[in-house]
Amino acid sequence: MAWVKFLRKPSGNLGKAYQAGSLLSLAPTVGLLNEPGQNSCFLNSAVQVLWQLDIFRRSLRALTGHICQGDACIFCALKTIFAQFQHSREKALPSDNIRHALAESFKDEQRFQLGLMDDAAECFENILARIHFHLVPNRDADMCTSKSCVTHQKFAMTLYEQVRCLGCLCRHWTAVSGAMDSAACVLPQCVCRSCGASSDPLPFTELVRYISTTALCNEVERMMERHERVKPEMFAELLQAANTADDYRKCPSNCGQKIKIRRVLMNCPEIVTIGLVWDSEHSDLTEDVVRSLATHLYLPGLFYRVTDENATDSELHLVGMICYTSRHYCAFAFHTKSSKWVFFDDAHVKEMGTRWKDVVSKCIRCHLQPLLLFYANPDGTAVSTEDALRQVVHWSHYRSGEENMGCGKPIIYKPDNSKENGFGGQT
Repeated sequence: MAWVKFLRKPSGNLGKAYQAGSLLSLAPTVGLLNEPGQNSCFLNSAVQVLWQLDIFRRSLRALTGHICQGDACIFCALKTIFAQFQHSREKALPSDNIRHALAESFKDEQRFQLGLMDDAAECFENILARIHFHLVPNRDADMCTSKSCVTHQKFAMTLYEQVRCLGCLCRHWTAVSGAMDSAACVLPQCVCRSCGASSDPLPFTELVRYISTTALCNEVERMMERHERVKPEMFAELLQAANTADDYRKCPSNCGQKIKIRRVLMNCPEIVTIGLVWDSEHSDLTEDVVRSLATHLYLPGLFYRVTDENATDSELHLVGMICYTSRHYCAFAFHTKSSKWVFFDDAHVKEMGTRWKDVVSKCIRCHLQPLLLFYANPDGTAVSTEDALRQVVHWSHYRSGEENMGCGKPIIYKPDNSKENGFGGQT
C-alpha cells in the first residue's frame, strides 16, 4: 500500500492550495509519461478523466478499506497516483504502478499487457469492475447494492428491457411485472396466455451506453430533413433514437412479428458514460459527430422511461472526453475550479479555455474521434462509507472461499460492438 506511505509524507513548502484534502488539484498541470514502447496512452487517458471526475476522486479519497491484491491491486495503484497528482510538483508523472497492476490483474486473459496497445473504453470499464471487486468482492456485479461501491452507486445504469409486439397476438399477452399498454404487451416479463411464451425480466447494469456514430448521424440527418433545428436539449433523444434504430427482437411466441426493444432506467446514476462506436479508424463522419455533441445530457431523454423520481429531471454536464486518432488516445477534461477545458496527451497538457467550441475546433483540426463522453451531475457527492470495509484485507485470506463468495476472477468487460469501432483489436 504505497499510497498510505505517500499520504503520510509531510507536505513541506507546498502552498495552501496543494495541501491534502484541498479540492483544488494540480491535475491540469500534471501529465502522465508514456515512454517509447510503453504504449500507455489508453490507460493515461482513462486515469486523467477519472481524476478529473470530482465525484469519483472524492469517493476514492473517502475509501481506504479494501481487498488488496498487492502488485495487482488497481485500488492501491489509483490511490497512489491520485496522491501524487495532489502533491507532486512535477510536470509529468509515470503511470508505471497502475500499468503493472492492470497487466498483472489480466495476465491470464492476456489483456492490457505491458508494452501493448489496448482499448481505452475497455480499460475504463475494467478499472471500474476491479474497483467494485476490491470494495465488495462478495457481491455479484449486476446485483451490487453496497452504498460504498463507487462503481455501482455512481456509474452504473440499472436497466430492464421492454418489448412491444407489433402483431395481433398482443391481445393474448399479459404483464407479470409490468403494465398493459392498451392492446400492446409491455415487458418485463410477459407471458402469452395462448402459447405460454415468455421473456426474461431480469434487470441488468451498464457502465457505458454504446451508440453507433453512423446511426447518430442518420438521426441528425432525419431531423434536418423534417426541417427541425438540432437543439442541445434534444441530444439525449437523438442518442436514444440512434441506440434503438434497428433494435428489434423476434416475438417470444414465434408469431413472426418483430418486437421493438425499449430500455427503462431504474436508478439515477450521477455519472453517465456514452461510448461512441465508429465504423472506421479514419471515418469521414468525425466532424459531423463532433458538431452534434452537446455539453448537457437530459437523462430521461436517453431512455424510453425512467422509474426513479430523482432521474425524472436529472440534467448532467459534459466533464470529460476520451478521443482516438491514428492508434493513439488522448483526453479532454473540464476542470471545475478554473472552469476551463484541459487537453491531456500523455505528458503534454494544455489549457483549451472556457469555451466548448475550442474543444470542437481541436477535434476537427486534429481529426480526433470521440470515444467516451463523461456526463456528471454538478451536485453529485462522494459515496457513503456506511457499509465500507474498515481495514485492508489481503486477497490471500479470500482465496479459500472465492468460489462460494463469487469473487474469483472478475469478468472482463468487452462490449459486443468493440470490434465494430476499429479500435478493439490492437493488442
